[in-house]
Amino acid sequence: MNLFNAADPFQIIEGGASISIGAPHHGTRPNVDADMGTGPIAWALAQRLDARAVIVSNLRRTVDVNKNPLRFDGMQQRHPLRYQNELFAARPSLIIEVHGHVSGQYAIEITTGFDLDRSAVGDVRFLDRLAALKAALPKALSGKIGQTPTIGVWPIDRDVKKTATDTFTFQKIRRARNLVGAEWYGLHIELNAELRTSRQAKTQAFIDALSDAFAASIGSVFNPLPNAAATIPTRADQSDGSSGTLLSPKTLRIALAPEKYVNANVVVVNPIELAALGALDGDAVVIRHGREEMRTTITGALTVRLGHAALPARVRRQIGLSERGQVVVGRPVLMAAAAHSNNDPQVVVQAVRTANDRTIWLAADELDRLGLQIDRPIAIQGQADAPIVTAVIQIDPSVPLRRAALSQSIADQLVLTLGEVIALKSVNA
Repeated sequence: MNLFNAADPFQIIEGGASISIGAPHHGTRPNVDADMGTGPIAWALAQRLDARAVIVSNLRRTVDVNKNPLRFDGMQQRHPLRYQNELFAARPSLIIEVHGHVSGQYAIEITTGFDLDRSAVGDVRFLDRLAALKAALPKALSGKIGQTPTIGVWPIDRDVKKTATDTFTFQKIRRARNLVGAEWYGLHIELNAELRTSRQAKTQAFIDALSDAFAASIGSVFNPLPNAAATIPTRADQSDGSSGTLLSPKTLRIALAPEKYVNANVVVVNPIELAALGALDGDAVVIRHGREEMRTTITGALTVRLGHAALPARVRRQIGLSERGQVVVGRPVLMAAAAHSNNDPQVVVQAVRTANDRTIWLAADELDRLGLQIDRPIAIQGQADAPIVTAVIQIDPSVPLRRAALSQSIADQLVLTLGEVIALKSVNA
């Protein structure tokens, strides 16, 4: 199968299942900063899972298509926009990316791209499925390829190196799950060179056997897949204080985490700051940035200046923080609490429609759920700190709950892709 076309670096295969498989960094030539051999594996896996495949060849050096499109300007932006829209076009509930690594801790590293929490109701099923996958995959690989490569699954195995926390695909999945309650799952699979580029790995027989093993394991763990409108509890639905009132919250400036914490899920503050927050070393805290938040633990270190919170890069990336930003840190109230004031109604972009006007289509029941009115204009915001545009609402019963369709002009202005979460707010006419 020829996976590189000079006229179009994208190769798409349609599928019938609610699964999309991407190979954003496939390479057909050496020395192009690409994940050699990932395209044929993704293609074969898609055929076995009846999934949609999106394979991008030889673009890695030019543009990294699975990063946030807002990072790119001009013509470069069209490739990550297309990749995201192709990957989410079939409204998948399981999204898989296939990558290659040369420096991972394990021969096979699988990650969600964001942390999961046993105290979060919506994360428990995901963690259980990851544990089942970690148990099933070695046996399947041994039976199919006659090898048992080392396997690390993050966040179960905290020493996995390739955690993919800077991958836009999985940031979108995290937001859809935590902010809107879409029951989506994502797997970022990293394969070492021996499984992709060795003489044996290049044979069709090995590619087929490797794909058989992954397909059997993934199928046994994730089937039946949730339907397109399936929901899970959001952070705001929970009673552990997430998305609710925080005790003694403080806004702190971001600092780089001390070296010993770079691979940890933790916020590090000065011991005086720790006391001001009313927290003890190892306590659970919630950190917030804009509409996003995550639960983590807190510890004290004299090397962190007062007024600062030192966060590992993987933690910062999960809620869109820069090295010079600010974060709210506080202890959760261990009781049911109303959503905090920044938690405006939010929905997932399901479709973008060819239209030059500024229109958003919602189901009538969605308007009732969100407390919106059809005769009032609506303000729409995409990513944190992005511009806000005003639109008019139209009713469309074909749009599921917690989803929305947008006119192309809105998507273009906000640089939105399918699968992104947008916030909605009524404004005065």
